[in-house]
Formats: sequence, C-alpha cells, structure tokens
Amino acid sequence: MTTEADADIRRIKQRYPGLPVVTYVNTTADVKAFSAWRRDSRNAESFDRMQAMWDASRTLADQPEMAALSADARTRAASRRRARPRLLGVLAPVGAVGAAIAALSVGWWLWSAQQPTPYLTQVGERRVVQLADGSTITLDTDSRIDVRLTGGRRLVTLVTGQARFDVEGDPDRPFVVKAGDTEVTALGTSFDVRRFGTGARVVLVEGRVDVREGRQADRRWSMQPGQQLVTSVPRPRVVTTDLPAATSWAAGRLTFHETPIGVAVAEVNRYTRHPIELRAGDISSIRVSGVFDAGDVEGFVAALRDLYPLTAERAEDGHVVLSGASKNNLTPDLG
Repeated sequence: MTTEADADIRRIKQRYPGLPVVTYVNTTADVKAFSAWRRDSRNAESFDRMQAMWDASRTLADQPEMAALSADARTRAASRRRARPRLLGVLAPVGAVGAAIAALSVGWWLWSAQQPTPYLTQVGERRVVQLADGSTITLDTDSRIDVRLTGGRRLVTLVTGQARFDVEGDPDRPFVVKAGDTEVTALGTSFDVRRFGTGARVVLVEGRVDVREGRQADRRWSMQPGQQLVTSVPRPRVVTTDLPAATSWAAGRLTFHETPIGVAVAEVNRYTRHPIELRAGDISSIRVSGVFDAGDVEGFVAALRDLYPLTAERAEDGHVVLSGASKNNLTPDLG
C-alpha cells in the first residue's frame, strides 16, 4: 500500500473515531469504496446519523448517573457474591447499547455499500447523472439504471430504456454496463446502450469497448468508434453506423434517414404520453427522413402531412391518429 493510501486510511479513522465500521477500511480499494459510497448525499446523511448514535452511546456511559450506578454495583459485588448478577444487570444496558450500535453500524454499512443506487427518467424526460468517479451518464426517456461503485469495479445495470456513458478512465476499476444478457466493459470511453428485451444495441462513440453476450460465453466482440452491435438478433455482428444519427437523442433530437414510417412513429412515441396511432390506408411504404425535436409530436405530424397525403385527427384522449388519404399517392409532395 502506498504512503498516500495509508494517509487516507488514517484520515478516515481520525474523522470517525471509535465507529466500528471504519476498522474495515484497511486497503486502497476500501478507501475508494468508502469514499465513493459516502459521496452520495443520502449515504452521507445516513452515515452521519449512525455516527451520532455511536457518539451518544459513548456519552451515555460517561454520564454521572450511569457512573454512580456502576460504582454502586461494584461496591455491592465486592461485599456480596450474590450481587454479581446485579452488576451485570446494571452494566448490560450500557454494553448492549454500544454492542448493538457497533454491530448495526458495521452490518449497515457493509449492506448499504453493496446496494445499487437507482436513477430513472419519466416519459419525455432526459437526465444527466454525475457519478462519484467522475463518469457521466445521460438517461433517455423512460429509462432506469442501477449503479454500484466498489473498490474493484464500477457496475451499471440498464434496467430499461437507453443511456449514454461517458466514462472516466480508471485502469484499476473497469466500467461495466449490463443490459439483460449483454455486458459491455470499458476503462475510459463514450458509448450508448439501449435495452431490447434480454439484449441490447451498443453504439461506440469513442475509445474501445468489449461486449459479451451472457447466454453464450463464447460470443464476444471488440468495437471501434463509429460501430454498432445489436445482440437481440439471432446473429449479432458489428457494423458501421451513422454515428450522428444514432446518438442525436442525447442532444434532444431524433434523426431518421429513409426510415419506415412505422419505425419512426414508434421512436417518436417513446417521448410522449399521447402516442401517434397509424390507421387505415396503405402507408407502410412511406419512408421518413429528417431531424425532429424529441417530444415534439405536433411538429413531427405537421412535417409528415406537408410531405405526404396524410390526414391527422385528434382522438378524445388526446392522441393523434394518422391515416393515409390515398393508396396511390404516397410519394412525398415536395412542390
């Protein structure tokens, strides 16, 4: 262990004297785990409350009343052997309080440090999360991640939705993103992951990542910037992708290039509680191209109506119904 690490450990133990949990902070990895865990304001508040309880238990033992009771018990014990149970009975509350808090503080921190911290977004919301290690995560609409930082690994589980990961380099602690059966490992890089059932789509912006498909350990891929991998298909393969289009969501934009209208509408619907409904007419052959503001349903519908012979109606519950006006006139109206 380095001199700097020794100094860190001494500072932690000096700041929290007597608290049993800090006796577990003995290595560089422990220092990193403890410090990262405590940077979360909720953990810090809970830890401070536990410290206060511990201090209170030690103060209780020093109170004159408790000291007098202990002295009286010792006097009685010296004169009568039968008084020994009384001695134990008097001192037991003090010892029990300290022992209980000691056990609670150790177990509580060890348990809490292993619990992931959840972050989520609502429909139509984007959120930027700054982790204690300096990494940044951008959450897309209707997404959730669970984050657990330890001394040896940084683990993020993408429960649902999509996220951009801008990872702070740390060769001693790999950054791992799990999305269903897919596991992405990076040291310092930038990439997107979108959850699809038990699989995922991974888009690498910069750096390098290794991807493993958990159901079959022999399925592994290394990716370079500008590449995409979708593991939710029968035969996943790394392909070149349109990076600006694939990652524009992080800036609040949706980019389509000759995208089937059904696919484009489904993507737009992810950002609204009043989804667009496609109904009637043979409109499946329409291809959508353009850049749209995420969540701007009105603007998207207006653009489609300008380019194609589509009608739009507002349903009673507020959602928009798009219909094809004619089966034989589905080319864009550009004039």
